[in-house]
Amino acid sequence: MTLHAWLVYGLGFTMISYFFLTQVNGLQCYGCNIIQGQRYVDIGCSNPEVITCTHSHKGFKHRFCIKTESTALGIVLTSGCATSRHCQQQELPGVRIHCCTLDLCNSTPCCQASTLHYIYALASLLLLWLWL
Repeated sequence: MTLHAWLVYGLGFTMISYFFLTQVNGLQCYGCNIIQGQRYVDIGCSNPEVITCTHSHKGFKHRFCIKTESTALGIVLTSGCATSRHCQQQELPGVRIHCCTLDLCNSTPCCQASTLHYIYALASLLLLWLWL
């Protein structure tokens, strides 16, 4: 087996393993200004913690990360795990609600991966593949 084949199989195995491990562990979101179990998580949202979402809340599945922001102040009010009911709520006056479905996707805007990041990553993999 050539080095190229080993790399392709290794990358495929790594991606499949990652997919299955993330499905087993549950969705991970940044959490702040929420109660998780018996404790408050990062009061003030200055340093959000990574939390693993429980599988359900009152019969609804946690499938989303959520972040609420003050439109007037431009600050994060809360972030954490959410059900589809939370994400379908009408926005309150002065509050913007963001929901997303990927691990840690509810970070601050400066830290989120943009489309450009994904294009650079794919281009790098393509160049690596062509080089080998």
